[in-house]
Amino acid sequence: MSFFERHWFLLLLGLVLAVGMGGAPWLEGLLDLPRSWVVAVVMFVTALPMSFTQLTRAARSGYAVGLALVLSMVVAPLIAWPLGRLLPEPLAMGLLIAASVPCTQASAAVWTRRGGGNDAIALFVTLVTHFACFLVLPGWLWLLSDASVKVDAREISEVIVVLVLVPVAAAQVMRRSTLVLELAAKYRVVLSVVAQLGILVMVFFSAISAGVMLREIDPAELGPLAWLGLGVVTLALHLLLFAMGWYGSRVLGAPRGDQLAVAISGSQKTLMIGLEVALMFGGLAALPIITYHVLQLIADTMLVDRLKQESRG
Repeated sequence: MSFFERHWFLLLLGLVLAVGMGGAPWLEGLLDLPRSWVVAVVMFVTALPMSFTQLTRAARSGYAVGLALVLSMVVAPLIAWPLGRLLPEPLAMGLLIAASVPCTQASAAVWTRRGGGNDAIALFVTLVTHFACFLVLPGWLWLLSDASVKVDAREISEVIVVLVLVPVAAAQVMRRSTLVLELAAKYRVVLSVVAQLGILVMVFFSAISAGVMLREIDPAELGPLAWLGLGVVTLALHLLLFAMGWYGSRVLGAPRGDQLAVAISGSQKTLMIGLEVALMFGGLAALPIITYHVLQLIADTMLVDRLKQESRG
């Protein structure tokens, strides 16, 4: 039981991925169900224990927030571009897209809180990178590739408002109630578990989408070495960004909680926008963002739990 308590998320993540991808032919119909509400729920329960003062204080954490934004919006694409040269062309494009999309909508703040970090910084970085996506994503694709891609600014704005801003604002309004404040403080751990379960639901739908997509790809297009290279390169990109955030913020004198927030929010990337853009270039271009999304959850779960144990020791 103690083993399950420590590693329950990784165990369930493996189960969700296996069932979603392996059962894609039978579960494909579930993709027609509305599921964006899961993101909104996760954002709401993440923001509920967090005061507006914490968010504004995070905005003033200049060096920490600045480093996370630079890593996410500038350093990530610049590292992904040469790493992509190690992969076949469609995968290289997909890796560049994965590196250029915003920080994850929910898991960055959830994982920062899981490790006892400053989740307000992670949430703030999530908001800023999404608003900057209109310029960052097409800008890097235009600069570092031969492709020209149009990002639907209106559609992304609607996603930000409905899935990010509205839930966060609703949580802050509800915190005006003394009862809600007391319940949020009392059940903070429960809310964190609910948020992680919500992420598992999101991963489940992503796994089904990946399973469906893989069935449509000709196995001859990718050999074993290409698959191995894809996993190694995407994991290396994430770990490099994580390490730069962790040690870079330490050099800047940031406290441990801010270090963790910078490492996570500077390295995690959202699947929703990345997948939509990657599919413009074909199914193979979508594989890096799916791979990156899965590996970042696995790697960060292990890293966050390890760092949390070290801080207690």
